[in-house]
Amino acid sequence: MKRMAVAMAAGIVLAGAASASATEATDIRTVCQSTTLFVSHELCVTFQNVADADVEKMEVRATTSTGMGHWELFGPRGTIKNSLDGEWKDRTHDWSGYQDGANGDLWCAVFWRDTGAGYIKGTQPLCVKATNRW
Repeated sequence: MKRMAVAMAAGIVLAGAASASATEATDIRTVCQSTTLFVSHELCVTFQNVADADVEKMEVRATTSTGMGHWELFGPRGTIKNSLDGEWKDRTHDWSGYQDGANGDLWCAVFWRDTGAGYIKGTQPLCVKATNRW
């Protein structure tokens, strides 16, 4: 919950634009957000359908150098998946499965930079807000 408040305070919580064809809209819905703050990256969240906030996939991709570190994907109940440590420029970290969601939930990604003495936040959390108002 604390991370959600930080993400909202940073102003990087955006509703996003849905990207699905009319025939796919009843099955799945993918919403993407991007930012160039610190590291240029994009987070895409795939919801089960237009009327449901349950999540079946998350992926984050950086287009600029991240430095050494790892991505954390998280939702309203905490961490969903961490990536391996490495340089993530032009690489995608993703997760597929099922996460129960509700309208208004935030689904986020943050990069943790390895300083050699520990991890510091390399990006502010980038979040997609679950909503069925498409």
